[in-house]
Amino acid sequence: MHGGARSRFAHGDVLVCDVDHTRLSVLIDVGQSGSERVVSHGSSLGLRVSVVVLQAARIGRFRTKAECWSNHVHLSLGGTLGALKAAATLRRLRLPFSEIERRRRGFVVLQIDALSHHDLSVALERGYMPCLSHLLSSSHQVALWRCGQPSDTAAIQCSMMYGRKPNIPGFYWFDKRKQRPLICSWPLDMATVEAENAGGQAGLFRHGSVYTGMASGGAQRAVFTTSALGRTRFPPRLTGIDAFLLLVLNPWRLARAAILTVAEVFIELYQQAMGRLRRTYVAPEGIFPLTRAFTHVLFRELTTLAIRLDIFRGVPAIYANYIGYDEVAHHLGPRSGGAYRTLKALDRQIRDVHRAIETIALRPYDLFVMSDHGMTESLPFHELYGETLGHFLASHGVSPPMAQEMESRTFKDAATLHQVEELSAEIGPRTSSATSFIVDRAMRVAMRIGTGPLQAGLADNENAPLLAIYSSALANVYFVDVPKRMNRGEIDHRAPGMLRSLVEHPGVGLVLIQENGKTLALHKGGEVVLDNAESDELAWLALYDTPELVRHQLVNLARMPSAGDMLVFGAFDGARVVNFEDHGGAHGGLGGVQMFPFMVSSREISESFAGVEDATELHSFFVQRYQPGSRSPSERPASVSSVAR
Repeated sequence: MHGGARSRFAHGDVLVCDVDHTRLSVLIDVGQSGSERVVSHGSSLGLRVSVVVLQAARIGRFRTKAECWSNHVHLSLGGTLGALKAAATLRRLRLPFSEIERRRRGFVVLQIDALSHHDLSVALERGYMPCLSHLLSSSHQVALWRCGQPSDTAAIQCSMMYGRKPNIPGFYWFDKRKQRPLICSWPLDMATVEAENAGGQAGLFRHGSVYTGMASGGAQRAVFTTSALGRTRFPPRLTGIDAFLLLVLNPWRLARAAILTVAEVFIELYQQAMGRLRRTYVAPEGIFPLTRAFTHVLFRELTTLAIRLDIFRGVPAIYANYIGYDEVAHHLGPRSGGAYRTLKALDRQIRDVHRAIETIALRPYDLFVMSDHGMTESLPFHELYGETLGHFLASHGVSPPMAQEMESRTFKDAATLHQVEELSAEIGPRTSSATSFIVDRAMRVAMRIGTGPLQAGLADNENAPLLAIYSSALANVYFVDVPKRMNRGEIDHRAPGMLRSLVEHPGVGLVLIQENGKTLALHKGGEVVLDNAESDELAWLALYDTPELVRHQLVNLARMPSAGDMLVFGAFDGARVVNFEDHGGAHGGLGGVQMFPFMVSSREISESFAGVEDATELHSFFVQRYQPGSRSPSERPASVSSVAR
């Protein structure tokens, strides 16, 4: 604590607490910096922990020493033991306590990647998420919100963390200035993308922690986060005794992680076999069973452990993205039994984090559970039509008749392998003993396997003038030999008849291009300039959502400097969307539930998330509520909606 807080206690002061009607003394130890530390003296527990144990004292809630002495704190023995265990774990990991004023309310955001509001409702009805169901019946509420375009994690996280619409037109795209593709799953690329799109903003999590995200949001600790990979290590440097004591302090969590990691491989193989027996589409697996084991279990359990420690440390802003559902839903389909079953494990993480907030929190916290976008069931373009979109484009007007394609390909590019090896070497815990050397090797293997399917490679026609880059249900198409964004006249001159053939293809729902500085939408019913279209010209957009809202989202997407010369959206038939990648579930574009994520918040929060039409508005809400001294670049509050439900 700082300022006046330094005079609240003197060295050797003792605070007496009641623990299940058993008297427990707590020693206040004032360090050289003047900040208080609480040392448990419970002789019956046989522990002396020289770190803050808020569960035993909650000294941040009292203004004076006299007031502190006059208030006995009633605690559960389990909560106190949890605090003592967390304190010992922190000491082994050498993690400091937050210096942000402890009376300030904090927030924890748990994101379930790609779970739509609709599929959340289905999961709750089927009993996959009992903890979240209990929260919703007692203290929390859920709302549907709209994420904007593109409906992809990187764009949405940057929008939420910095409050401005980023120049991120997909998960992959081509930068004509740099003459190379940008790939959000490549850490060096994502670090550049985040820096360029931050716009000088410090970031929503500048005093907090971010786990397993694409962007860091300026976090002090960004662990397993793509744009900051290698910057922060968790676990940090460990000795053999450190690793052993962590196992002793957290035996159930670490044992569960080890067992479930192995079990996940066999679960995936079983689900693959059942999917094929039922003749449902299953994406090619490659090394996905091993990927799933590490990303769904190991990183998930470590993330939750780190969040619990952050809550105990008093970190004011915490964000974690759990990717298990997204990975399986892409693979097996968003409404498959395998995808829904991943939510059972994620519900346990919600339970553990909520329990930490209730029992060992160093400050009051609000818990949010959200998704960044949804996912719509899909079938691959090439499965339906016998060729890829790139091959189709190459045979319809482009000269020479060749096209490049870029999509997710496991270990396609040798440069990718080299980058993954370097990054895994960076994030592996540097250790000095045989015990933690094994941990180091395991982390390196996990990162190589876990990032494999996210890597992208170019097709063989690397000198072709046309490049089609696929982000699930959205394709950015570029003429790579033209340094600027092309308009309609230039495209027609370069590839006569291509636009007409593209729009008429049954697998294409919509094409966006530029004409006279405005956004032109080509669809099977005609064409319309979206910037100033009348309402009757937008009726066809009702297939996706409220037409005026979709118009606004598409114009914002098409205006991004890095957007393709043509933006191609997969066709949507009301149930499934055409996917340009080998996925059973799609997002990134238009059609179905991919555009409609959810937000779970406390009922004590009066703001309505049902009116949110873009992720930038979430930034406004969090800044205004938890960082009132900060300025948000997003002007419209999250509680305001211009669209009638």
